[in-house]
Amino acid sequence: MKKIFLLILLPFILFAQPKDEVRAVWLTTVFNLDWPKTTGASNQKNEMKNLLNKLKAANFNTVMFQVRARGDLMYPSSIEPWAKALTGNLGQNPGYDPLQFIIEEAHALGIEVHAWWNVYKVYGIGTPPGTNPQHVVLAHPELVKQYTNGEWWLDPGKPETKTYLLNLAMEMVRKYYIDAIHFDFIRYPNPDFDDDATYAQYGGGINKADWRRNNITQFVYALYDSVTSVKPMIKVGSAPIGIYKKLSNCLTGFLGYDQVYQDARRWLLAKKHDYLSPQIYWDINTCPRYDSLAMDWINNRFGRHIYAANAIYRLAPNDGNWAVNEIIAQIDSARSYGGQGQTMYRAQYILDNYKSLTTTLQAGRYKYPANIPAMSWKDDIKPLAPQNISLTTSDSLTWILSWGKPAPASDGDTAVYYNVYQDTVTPVDISNVTKMISFRLVNDTSLTIDFTSIPSSNLFFAVTAYDKGYNESNSAEIGIVFTSVDEPVQFTSYNLEQNFPNPFNPATIIKYNLAKGGFTTLKVYDLLGNLMGRIVEGYKEAGLHSVQFDASRLASGTYFYTLKSGEYMETKKMVLIR
Repeated sequence: MKKIFLLILLPFILFAQPKDEVRAVWLTTVFNLDWPKTTGASNQKNEMKNLLNKLKAANFNTVMFQVRARGDLMYPSSIEPWAKALTGNLGQNPGYDPLQFIIEEAHALGIEVHAWWNVYKVYGIGTPPGTNPQHVVLAHPELVKQYTNGEWWLDPGKPETKTYLLNLAMEMVRKYYIDAIHFDFIRYPNPDFDDDATYAQYGGGINKADWRRNNITQFVYALYDSVTSVKPMIKVGSAPIGIYKKLSNCLTGFLGYDQVYQDARRWLLAKKHDYLSPQIYWDINTCPRYDSLAMDWINNRFGRHIYAANAIYRLAPNDGNWAVNEIIAQIDSARSYGGQGQTMYRAQYILDNYKSLTTTLQAGRYKYPANIPAMSWKDDIKPLAPQNISLTTSDSLTWILSWGKPAPASDGDTAVYYNVYQDTVTPVDISNVTKMISFRLVNDTSLTIDFTSIPSSNLFFAVTAYDKGYNESNSAEIGIVFTSVDEPVQFTSYNLEQNFPNPFNPATIIKYNLAKGGFTTLKVYDLLGNLMGRIVEGYKEAGLHSVQFDASRLASGTYFYTLKSGEYMETKKMVLIR
């Protein structure tokens, strides 16, 4: 049983915030930039727990965990070696599985884990040491090229490269319950990449720039289809270059489409990506402008999600010396254009509260927690509302709000967690995040509410269920209504009860409760959705109602009855047996 303390009529003077929003950080493991800073399994686990708790306290809900930095992995694999960052030695077993560990710890806190992959960039300068399994530079020298700066890159033009990457990615997808796979360096390094021989062999007369873009796009398409066929709820996303194409003399620079052959918008248009986190690593006031680029990405999202990236590393004096207000303005900008969230590079600046960034977010733009936005193309069926909501008292200052887990919806989903809201009017405005008094209750179906003074005015509570796809149910409501100053009575909101008897022949009783008066209908349908009867159709007062349904003219079978009143709608099944 959870508890919460309410200050009656406490004024809220807070920044407007979306209720559903991705708030992500990139947790960088290459060169041990964000994690791990310690050695040994126990120390690294504690370090991970501490950083996740800090992110949770700051109301972040997503971690892009770098699991493949330079052709090495944060999990055991039969294809590529253990990450160097874990022990200081490429290929050395750290004694535990960091990816599985962060999944378990983050999910317990309500934080999603997106497995962040550097795709084509696979090693720095020099040659990797021998390991088991071997690094790809040694295991498949035919698939890699050493770029002009000495770094090793996979050659996207070789068909075997796509096969290699698909096998590697699907090994992880099949083994782990990650929330998403997130790609970085999913591009060529520059136009001068040495792939003339590959192009001569596989180009087929296509323009080289188009051929290069198609090489990457083919991998994206194949990967998305493979992932969704195995685990349909896993998301696929990328962090593309921040400028897709030149928009003006101001909005230009390093171009994703033209210079590194990254056609990220095509991936969205073709529905082969669920989201992008474009790396818009510039400020608002100078060229290229953050706000204009964010608007361009969000306006061209083709029904998918955009989590605009914020370069919080540029708060550092040697990287721009930005003021914290720059990050705040960027969040406001992306929100105003309709973005679905933010992704911040990198985690250490949040963990260190650099220039008071974290506390500034907690006091303002991230004052309230946020739900992960639902993706309708993956799951668009809402769970049913919680059942049998009730309020009881143990004393004049302590009330217990209770409810039952909803039955499975038509897709089989039921509640994964609950949110609880409170208001002075009914229906409670569950779209307003300031009305939320308890966030993400997992497993609990009750909440103890301790008042600081005896309630003397109407209070209403709403409970909603969220399913695995972050769809929110209709609310179940109940309240404290005063008939006089000293006489509160419990007020139950909208509710449709199961008919009784059930099965029945030829008549049955249906009871329902209305939160407030309004035009109300109660109709009966067959399995094909055909209207079979109108039981109620007209204005009804608030309160409990009981009606009889006579089915003497209907054949035996299964039927559904649906109650609608205002925005409330609920359906239940009944069975007629002759």
